[in-house]
This record gives sequence, C-alpha cells and structure tokens, in this order.
Amino acid sequence: MLYLFVIFIGAFLLFQVQPLIAKLILPLFGGGAAIWTACLLFFQAFLLLGYLYSHYLTKLSTLKKQATVHLVLLLISLVFLPITINNDLSLYSLLSIDNSPLFEIVFLLVFSIGLPYLLLSSTGPLVQRWLSYQDSAKLPYKLYSLSNIASLLALLSYPFIFEPLFILSDQILFWSAGYVVFSLSFIGLALVMVKQPAQLINDVGLDSKIKTCSAVTIFLWLALSATGVVLLVSTTNAMTQNIPPMPFLWILPLCIYLLTFIINFHSPRWYVRWYWFVLFAISSFAAIFMYFIGSQFDIVSQVIIYSVILFSACMLCHGELVKLKPKVEHLTLFYLNMSLGGFLGSAFIAFVAQDFFTQFLEFPIGILAVYLLFSVCLTVKVNGDNKITIGAGTNKILSNKALAKVSIVSFLILLAFFSYLNNLFSGSNIDSSRNFYGIISVKDVEIDGVLERRLIDGNTSHGTQRLTAGLNGEGDITPRSYYRKNTGVAIAIEQIRSGSPITVGIVGLGAGTIASYGQVSDKYKFYELNPGVLSMANEYFSYLSQSKADVEVIIGDGRVSLTNEMSNNFDVLVIDAFSGDSIPVHLLTEEAFTLYFQQLKLNGVLALHISNSHLDLTQLTKGLAAAFNKKALYFKTIKGSIGDNEAEWVLLTNNKQFINNSVVKRFVSHWPPSMTSPLIWTDDYSNLLSVLK
Repeated sequence: MLYLFVIFIGAFLLFQVQPLIAKLILPLFGGGAAIWTACLLFFQAFLLLGYLYSHYLTKLSTLKKQATVHLVLLLISLVFLPITINNDLSLYSLLSIDNSPLFEIVFLLVFSIGLPYLLLSSTGPLVQRWLSYQDSAKLPYKLYSLSNIASLLALLSYPFIFEPLFILSDQILFWSAGYVVFSLSFIGLALVMVKQPAQLINDVGLDSKIKTCSAVTIFLWLALSATGVVLLVSTTNAMTQNIPPMPFLWILPLCIYLLTFIINFHSPRWYVRWYWFVLFAISSFAAIFMYFIGSQFDIVSQVIIYSVILFSACMLCHGELVKLKPKVEHLTLFYLNMSLGGFLGSAFIAFVAQDFFTQFLEFPIGILAVYLLFSVCLTVKVNGDNKITIGAGTNKILSNKALAKVSIVSFLILLAFFSYLNNLFSGSNIDSSRNFYGIISVKDVEIDGVLERRLIDGNTSHGTQRLTAGLNGEGDITPRSYYRKNTGVAIAIEQIRSGSPITVGIVGLGAGTIASYGQVSDKYKFYELNPGVLSMANEYFSYLSQSKADVEVIIGDGRVSLTNEMSNNFDVLVIDAFSGDSIPVHLLTEEAFTLYFQQLKLNGVLALHISNSHLDLTQLTKGLAAAFNKKALYFKTIKGSIGDNEAEWVLLTNNKQFINNSVVKRFVSHWPPSMTSPLIWTDDYSNLLSVLK
C-alpha cells in the first residue's frame, strides 16, 4: 500500500505549498489579490510540465529506466530545501512588462520551488501508470480521486491549523520535512516497482494496436478543463475584489473545484446531468446579478452564493470530462490534456483578460461557455473506440438533444440579460482601465442636481469631486467622502500645523483628495502601487493640479518606497492603501509600523484609514499602538449628505499638544465594543479570520 501513501503525501504537499508560498511573496508585490492569480498561473504551468514529463517518461522502454531518471531528479530537488524566497527583486525586474510584475512573480516561484513542485505534480499520473503495468484491465482513476482528497485536506488544514498556529518560518520547515519524507517513500516505491517482470511494461506500454484518441475528444478535454479553471480564477477574483486576499478565500474556491473532481472521479453515478444542469441554470442568473451588485451583500452571503455558482458549474465541466475519460493506455495523455486545458484557462485570465478587458468579463464568459460546452457534450456519444459520433436513435439520446436545446436557449437568454444589465450599469462610465492590480473606472453621477465624479476601484469609491465649476481641472476641490472636513485625516493635517509648513506622506493616492489640504510651502508625497490610478487622478480630477502644496507622486509599493526615504521626514503619515474593501496585510504589521514611526518626526501623527465593510481593524490598531507605546485616538464620522461615506480613522501619536487640542478632543470618538482583545500582526504571522466582522 506504499503507492497510496506516496500519492496521498505528494498531493498534500503539492497543494499546501500553494497558499504558503503565495502568502510568503504577497508583501513583495503590494499585497493585492492579483498575486494569487499570478501564482495560479505558475501552479497550472508546472502542473502541465509535470504531466508532460510523466507522459514522456513512461515512453521509455523499461520501468527501470523510468525510475532511474525520476529518482535522480528527486535527489537533486532536495538541494532546494528548505524552500526560500529571494527578496532581491532586482534579479527579476527586467521581466516586468508595462508595470506588471506577473513575470517577476512566475520566475521568482520557478527559482524558489520549481523542481520540487514539478516532481510533486508528476507523482499522480506517473504512479498510476506504473500500477497499470501490473493490472492493465483495471482503470486507476479512483487514485486520482484519492489525490484530490489529499489536496483538499491540505488546503483546508492551512487556514484552520497551520496559518493560525505556526509562524511562516515554521510552516516552511514543516513543509520541507514533509518533502523529505515524500522523497524517501517514493524511492522505496520505485525500488519495489522495478522488480516487476520486464515484459509487463513491454506488453502494456508498446502495444501497436492501441487506437488513438479523436481530435474532438481531445478538444473537449482541453475546453472543459480550461473553462473550469477560468471559473475558478474568476470566482476567486470576484470574491476578493472587495474582501482581503487572504489564504482562506484563495483556498475555498480551490477546495470546491477539487471537490467536484473527487465526486466525479470517485463514482460517475453521482453526476446526474439534468440535476446539475438545473442547479447551474439557476445559479448562473444569480451569478450575473452578483457580477453587478455583489458588493451590496455581506461577506458570508457573497461567499455562499459564489461557492454555489462555482460548484454547480464545475460539476458540469468535470462530470462531462469524466464521461470522456479514455482507456488506460491513454491515461497520461488524458491527464496531460487536462493540465494543458487548466494552464490555458489561467493564461487566458493572466494575458488576454488583463490586457484586453476593462471589466471582469472572464466571469460571465466562463458561465456562458459552460452552456455551450454542455450542449456539445450532449449531442455526441463516446463509443468503445473512444471516438465521438453524433448520437441518434434512442430515447436517451433524444432526451439529451432536448436538454442540449434548453442549454442553447438558456445561453441566449443569459447573454441578452447580461448585455442589458451591462449597458445599464456602465452608462455613467467616463473611462475605465485594467491592469495587473485591478480595474479602475471613473463615473459621473448627479447628486442633488450637482454633477459628481467618482473614482471607483473594484466597487468602492476612492475619491469624489463635485464638478460645479466645470470639467477637467476646474472642479470644486473641497475634500469629500472619507476625507472631508472633521474626519480623522482632516483633523490630523489641520491640527498638527503650528504656523509653519508641514510635510505629509500618503500611502495610497485615490483621486488625490488629501492634496486639497495642502498650503503654500507644504510638501505632499503620495505613494501609489497602481500606475493606472495616477493616470485617472491626473486626467479626470483636479485635486493634484490645484493643490497649493508641492505635490509628488511615487509609483511603487508604499512600504518598499518608504524604506528609501530619510528618517524623521513627515509631520503626518497617512496609510490609505485599499483596493475596494481589501487591505494589504503587509502594511499593518509590527515591522511596517516600525518603518512608519522611523519616517515620522518625533511629534508626528500616523493616520490609519480603517473604514471597511467586512473587517474590524480597531483591535489590531489598538494592539499595534500599545506595542509602540503610542496613544491611539479613534474618529468615526457618520454619513452626511449623499455621497459622503461613513469614515473611520485611527490616529497614533505621543504629541501631548495634539492629544490635548480642543478640536481633537471635540471630534474624538469612543472605541466601538469588541468581542476580541487587542492583537498584533507581524510579517511572519497574520490571520485575517481574526478581524472578520
């Protein structure tokens, strides 16, 4: 039973390293949700390479040759332990294209875990193929179900056991030790397998009478696999647009995706076409609503609805995929094409969608593609030779044809429904753009008879300007929304001034609203990760151009950029780097705050914007303030007129004059009640589940 252990531990390690390595590199690239998309591209690419390697390795004439090659690579891979990340991004900077770190991330992962990950990904199909030499009549596809169960356990154990209980350095050591155990087990299995009679592999592996797979079969393998991954990635993106990119929300869609593989490969009887089609048809219309108004739901409702959508869609894709699985002689070819389809799905998101779409169109495209592929699968029949012919002549086929027609009609209705809503919702758009970091749009909305322009990141406004005096550079620069008068940030800037010019640093640009507080001889320095935000702020808003202060904008991650600044530089340092309601975790750690207070003058003020629909950051800011022996003042400004959001700010300082200022005292609020105690995050440990509302 050693082969069961090898397959299980190999799949466990393969999937547990995914959230671990993604969380490890998250701070290096700004902490955005797109980091996970880039990681998935790497994972899919190396899964494909692993399947390709196992497919061609099994073409060698004897199992001894196959085992020798594999064991040599396995021993070489041990040199890469324990896994590490090279933080010197200058090694990869030449790979950055159009300010997108996609290739930097991929190559960073290649040099960090490339060979171990490739060998782990090849384990399932390679061991299954070796076992087929012993019993060619028995399909080993249930072992694929076993490997997916191990993958599922690995994913579930990470956010609930490994992440909350162990720091990142310990997690790395545990994973590396597990890889050593896997390697020793595989060596033992290989030594057992090579003792098998040589003619078995020759008889099974070199049969000249084996029939080839049809082009239509291979196309469906590719298309169904690609569509499943497009839905996986786009659903994950949809979930994390306004919810922080934490391992739990990376893992949940991946768990659902794997669960559909487990169900279908374990027993095809669980896949009943009409049942899963009805569930998918209902959820697909819910998916279109979520595409436009998903941010209006609370976090639990969003997660549940998106999960049902993904589950029903992947059940159709993977259920039809299992119906097309070949005989044992094409096992590695089948897995190879599945992985190729998965890679093409990830590549579609990473290259086509990000470069050519200005909306998250891959989500509705994936939903619509399921209808079309399901219709194709219903109108063809797989015969014993694994060729596909048009089905006809039986009640079952007629029933399938009727279901195919329903699927096509549903596709047309859903397409029309989406087109109508999209025209309706995008009617107020002035401009929109998309890059690696997300989607930015500018909307003009009439509020109380006054035209108001908003910068939208995800589904959240990141700056508002009234256009009473005209457009483009002539707007009213009175600060609004989260930055209006008497909010925490306004009080910090206005009350820290003592008659002399001040220097203000702001991590997160938005529309540049905070620049409106600038006075002559003041210096305002913004740090913005997304170059698209700067383009929109300059072109469609006038806060930057009309500010009286000397304004500078630096493109790059705020924390990385601040390390290059002189110490004791700022009178006020503002941390306002949100994407939607998402927060970059690496900006709220003990190490980050050490940097912030180094950059602040002795009597300076650190202003933290903690307004959030899904996270309660009050206990975190309390804990960090206590760790640095700072006074934490909480400011909550309730909603004012239409368009003025409720704003929550926390100011950290030991400036007695500021703390005792009458204006500060008048507007400071009582801390909201909380069921949790103050907590502290570090670069080595953070747990977003602890701050969920």
